[in-house]
Amino acid sequence: MVFVMRKLDEGPQTLGAKLRALRRGQAVSLDMMEEGTHIQRRYLTALERGQYSELPEPLYTRNFIRAYARMLKADEQYFLELYDEECGRCDLVGPLQTPRQRLERVKLYVWNRFAKFALIAVTVLGFLGYLVWQVASVIAPPSIVLITPTEAVMTAQASVRVAGFVDEESTVYVNGDQVVTDENDQFETWIDLEQGLNRISIEAERRYSRRAHEERVVVFEPVDDEL
Repeated sequence: MVFVMRKLDEGPQTLGAKLRALRRGQAVSLDMMEEGTHIQRRYLTALERGQYSELPEPLYTRNFIRAYARMLKADEQYFLELYDEECGRCDLVGPLQTPRQRLERVKLYVWNRFAKFALIAVTVLGFLGYLVWQVASVIAPPSIVLITPTEAVMTAQASVRVAGFVDEESTVYVNGDQVVTDENDQFETWIDLEQGLNRISIEAERRYSRRAHEERVVVFEPVDDEL
């Protein structure tokens, strides 16, 4: 009796590989994805390659995954769960090590009295540090991730699209005018340009926080119809 061994083709295992396979299966190019999702190509490439260090904070990466799956009419929740699984594997390493290290340090204390005062001091300092961290987080400016325009853009169109993501509960201003954000904390508006150099100011703030500020330079050079 002869046994024939057949190697089974394994499907894509990682989130990025599955996204890439889904896109290719629908014959959608990265250029088409960039146009349809309004996500820069470098972020799409990093997402498909699993290069999470090249992506923004998880809040924005999750929005990228939603837009990617929506573009391909796929299950958004399924891919978000894959993302949480992949990114959550290394999150427990640091917290799991810290209690063990503290326990070993406590065992080194010879004098109970010294340990008691040291514990009180650590508790007080920790509480004060927590208060400082809370205040700092409240007044810290929110993050702004701009999708478009990129740095130093030259265009022949009389207007330019300004779009991006901000932290939750942030108010966005473009050239001083407030812009509404959607349920995914994404904002979008169009700015009319003057011929020559235009400076576009993008600001964001939360209640009691400092203002975050980004600036883009766009050069408007209209096409001469007589040429």
